[in-house]
Formats: sequence, C-alpha cells, structure tokens
Amino acid sequence: MDLVPGLKQLEGQLSLTGDRIAVVKGKLEDLLFRAQRIAAAAKNNMKDNDTMYTYDLQNFRRDIRTFGMEITTLPGLLASLERTAEYDPNAGKFATGVMRGASRVANALKSLHDMSLLAHQHIRATDQKMLAWYIAQEIEEMAQKGLGMPATANKIVIAVSTPPAGQAPGPAAPPPAAG
Repeated sequence: MDLVPGLKQLEGQLSLTGDRIAVVKGKLEDLLFRAQRIAAAAKNNMKDNDTMYTYDLQNFRRDIRTFGMEITTLPGLLASLERTAEYDPNAGKFATGVMRGASRVANALKSLHDMSLLAHQHIRATDQKMLAWYIAQEIEEMAQKGLGMPATANKIVIAVSTPPAGQAPGPAAPPPAAG
C-alpha cells in the first residue's frame, strides 16, 4: 500500500472509530445513570421499575465485544504503516492527522474505561455487577491496545518528515490560497 493513500485511509478509519467510541460512551452513560437510579431506589427501599436493565447490559456487552474486534485491527495497521514509512514531504499533513486521530482514540478509550468502572461501582445486583465487570474488563483490554497508538503514529510523523542523512529537505509546501 502506498504511504499517502494508506495514511488517508487510516486517518478516516481513526476518525470513524473516535465517533463510534463517542456513541458507545453515550450508551454506557445511559447505563450508568440507570444504575445510579436503581441504586438510589434500593437505598431508599423503593421498588425499581427498570426491568430491562439486565437485558440492556447483556446487549451492551455483546456490542462491546464486537467493537473490541474492530479496535484490535488499528494498532496493526499503524505498525504496518510505520514499517513502510519513509521521507515524503507530501505525507506530513496526513501523518499528523493520523497522529491526532490516534491520540483522540486512545484518550477516548481511556475515558470509556473510567466510565465503565464507575458504572460497575454503582450496580448492586450480583448478576448485573458481574456483567458490568466483564464489560469493564473488555473495555480495559481495548484501552490497553489503544495505549501505544499515539507513539506509533508519532514515529510515522518523524519518518515522513525527516530526510535521509545527506539529503536536503524538500521544498516547503506553498502557502494556502486566500479564500
């Protein structure tokens, strides 16, 4: 795969992944608020009317497992591009875009993991607490996979922007046209 098209494709994929993480985080936030409401009802000896909570947790776990499989491909794609990256002044802009996307995804995964642990803490029912623990573990695994992505993306930026020894840097890109 050529470097510039590969960087463009990866930048788009990282952007979509970041957006998908935001959607997953919204679903988890809903589950967290429901868990807080259920815990408050139990604390006040009131009846809980959320009969679908366990079912929704199971569906969320299934979705997280599927999403986790998608996340596992990203570090491999980044590593592949890192191995083939070489000096190319035209690729610098796309490489920095990939680095921003990788940082966004890594930070979003860490935030998602923190929220999953918080949701786990608020759940009181044993079967639901187990499901929430499995969810937190799966999200932690995704966060661990995403942890090294910004460093790999930074190596790509360095590789495409550093000319080989003895070679003068290429001409600077022309300034953007006034619009």
